[in-house]
Amino acid sequence: MNPTLWRDVGRLVEAADFAGSVGLLEDLLAHHTRGLFQSLIGAEFSNPPSSVLRAINDFVGTSSEDFDVKAVYLEMNGFDINYDRWYFDFFAYSKLPVTRGMDWLCRWDSAEWPPFLLTGLEPVQEAFRRYDEGELWRDGRHTAEQEAAVLLVMVRFVSLVRSALATGPLVKQVPLLATAHDFDIFARFPA
Repeated sequence: MNPTLWRDVGRLVEAADFAGSVGLLEDLLAHHTRGLFQSLIGAEFSNPPSSVLRAINDFVGTSSEDFDVKAVYLEMNGFDINYDRWYFDFFAYSKLPVTRGMDWLCRWDSAEWPPFLLTGLEPVQEAFRRYDEGELWRDGRHTAEQEAAVLLVMVRFVSLVRSALATGPLVKQVPLLATAHDFDIFARFPA
C-alpha cells in the first residue's frame, strides 16, 4: 500500500476536488506499461445521475416514514474482489454523532433496502477479475496500477453521487456521505 497516495487522494476527496483526484490517478494509470487497468482512464459509470437521485430520494422518503432521518450513507460494495456485480447500498441514521470517528456508520437505523446496480465500467470489472483470478497480485508487478485503479473506481463512484445531487434536491435536506466498502476516505455532501 502506498500511504502517501491514499493520503493525497483522501485530502482531495475530502476537499471535494474530484477532478484533482481523477487527474492524479489517471496520470498514474497512464504511466503503467502493463496497462491492465487502462480501460478506466476516461471511463465513468453510465447510470443516469437523475436515476441515482431518484433512488436516493425513494430511500430517504421511505426511511422518513419510520424515523426522522438525520444523515444518509452510500457505500459501494467491495468491488475489487466482487467484480461480477458492482452496486451501492443505502443506510440512514436517526442522529448525527458528536464524535470525530466514523464507527457510527456501523449502527444505521434504516431497514434493508435493495442495492443500486452500477453500470458502465464492465471492462474495468473484467480487469479486476483477471487481476484476482489470474493471481497477478502474487508477483507485485501490477500492485501500483491496481492500487490506483481501486482509488479511481471509488472516486468515480463519489463523483456519480455528486452528479446525482446536482440534478435536483434531496427529498429531505440531510448530510450525505459516500465511499466504497473498507475505505476510510469519505466524500461528504452537506445538506
